[in-house]
Amino acid sequence: MNALHRAVPASTPVSTATEAVDPIPAALGAVDPVPAALGAVALVVGFGFLAYGAVGARDAVRVLRTTATGPRGLDGAERRVRITGRAAAVDDETLPSPFGGDPCLCVDYDVSELRSQGKGQSWVTIDGGEAGVPFRVDDGGTGVRVDPAAAAFSLDIDEKIKVDAADEPPERVRGFVDAVDEVESTETGYEVGPLTIGDDPRRRYLQRVLRPGDEVTVVGDAAAFSDAPVGEVKSKVADGSPFVVSDASARRTALRLVGRSAVPVVLGAVALAVAGVALSPAVGAVV
Repeated sequence: MNALHRAVPASTPVSTATEAVDPIPAALGAVDPVPAALGAVALVVGFGFLAYGAVGARDAVRVLRTTATGPRGLDGAERRVRITGRAAAVDDETLPSPFGGDPCLCVDYDVSELRSQGKGQSWVTIDGGEAGVPFRVDDGGTGVRVDPAAAAFSLDIDEKIKVDAADEPPERVRGFVDAVDEVESTETGYEVGPLTIGDDPRRRYLQRVLRPGDEVTVVGDAAAFSDAPVGEVKSKVADGSPFVVSDASARRTALRLVGRSAVPVVLGAVALAVAGVALSPAVGAVV
């Protein structure tokens, strides 16, 4: 007994406390994981929308800041250019417009249906697309080749046709509807006041085109084009950041780009607000 008392002095307390628990994991354990997960998704989506909107605003600034250059001023050097002139076909190559079939150089179309969304209705795209063929931008008899395959189009609405319930599309749209499976006519419903009985019948057909002879503004990167035929400079525009084909002035084109970026910016802000509310319990637990 004496040896035991000497091994453990009376002044040394014997600990009876349990191991300390980290309060942060304990607090996080009390957080509902479902809202936290939704908040994380909203956070990622919000930043994605903001990034997309920022690209549109950046492109608008670049369109305005790019120095206007006539075709004669191009010498084959690689640089960003802004060229304005009249659009002209190359070797008579054109595209038929979706609604009517008249010759075009660039086309952009959208077919939407008015569908019920909760307590309201909204236009939902059921088919759409864009395409272009190489063309020239002519200014005073001299032209530069443009290949719009990778370009973003900024074109004004050329056709806007709405077809109500039980109405047949006009002839210039009928051929397109018959040829494209995605927009074949469906059984139409009928409307009673604000309600639609059966399939949503109303459709909207939008068409944006660039025709030969139209005024055109192109912003992109000029590159050497040694095979240019007589009447074209030894440069062409086929890509760029941005690469835009527009039927408006540089200023109006920039405004269109800013307008398009406004929607994703607003959606991004809403998503971040949702993320803030959903993640606030988890943030509060950590803090």
